[in-house]
Amino acid sequence: MLKATFYCDESGYTGANWADADQPVFVQGGWLIMHRERREILDEVVTLKERFSLRAEELKWVRVARRRDSSAVYRAFFELMLRHGALPFFFVMDKDFLLAAKTVETFFDPAYNHHFTDGFTGASEEKKQLVEMLLPAREILDEFASLHHGGVVPPRERVRDLAEMIADWFELGGAPWIAETQRHYSDDQLDDLRSEFGATNSMRSTTGHSLPGLMQLLENFLRPRAIALGILHDNLTRFDDVIEFVRRLLRPSRPRDSMPVGSGSFYFSMPTVTGFDLVDSKSEPFVQLADLLCGFVRTVFTKIRNGEELEDDELAICADIAMVHHEYHCWDANMPEAMWESFAAQGWAELRRRFGS
Repeated sequence: MLKATFYCDESGYTGANWADADQPVFVQGGWLIMHRERREILDEVVTLKERFSLRAEELKWVRVARRRDSSAVYRAFFELMLRHGALPFFFVMDKDFLLAAKTVETFFDPAYNHHFTDGFTGASEEKKQLVEMLLPAREILDEFASLHHGGVVPPRERVRDLAEMIADWFELGGAPWIAETQRHYSDDQLDDLRSEFGATNSMRSTTGHSLPGLMQLLENFLRPRAIALGILHDNLTRFDDVIEFVRRLLRPSRPRDSMPVGSGSFYFSMPTVTGFDLVDSKSEPFVQLADLLCGFVRTVFTKIRNGEELEDDELAICADIAMVHHEYHCWDANMPEAMWESFAAQGWAELRRRFGS
């Protein structure tokens, strides 16, 4: 069995504050590296650091990003990793999209809203449509973000007012049947619903949602391959429950250890993963390379979100990211359809230009 390690970090973390205008995108991910390639990669990293005069002991995207040639610098590191068969795995989260999705998950939950049957819990496509419809509702997203950030159970009337805001939004949008689902909550229903806002800190963070998703991407890749994988993540604090959830997945497979979800599967075990450990990035150069990856990806997707033009080196990397996504589905995103379309248009256009088609 081949041996590899997945080195992981994150970028754009703002805790439970999902309305931070300065960091609207969060990325968690890193590089899956075969052990046989590690020595040569490190040797070439030293060469690149000398070439670009990167004298700091620790490679950090926040430092590279200050340079005028930051995208060219990162392209050299990215292409180095691909040459050695390393694969980038990452999860992108647009925080406004998360706010809209969490609003739908809360106010359209059959557990609190009698207008919906239990079957609506798995109605992913219908929920995505509701999320897209809520994205322009800035006042609603800001109010939900405030409740979410607070981390305490809010007053009943404040939650009722938010439900009325949601109803009015859909009414004005020409969807009165959806608006009606947000009216006439009983006091008991509102009391159950508002308890959602008192969740633990980890589950109100982006990491609490992205890390399990990242593990699913890894397991989807590992299942048909004979690879023993260790996972090393940069230090995480106050995420004991999320880390414990991941570690419980590290067990032998069982007869029914997956279920279909959309066009893929959700796995309940990761039988070839040998461990999930936390390390200090200062002493682990491959985690530093994960930091560069996450920082670069966050920068690019923030530009895409804001409608900014990408530089040539950024476009070149986007083309490579599009190809590895097509071949290995090694990354995913919770973001608006418009961002998906913009990335696809630019990434594949660069590929067509590259190959003259």
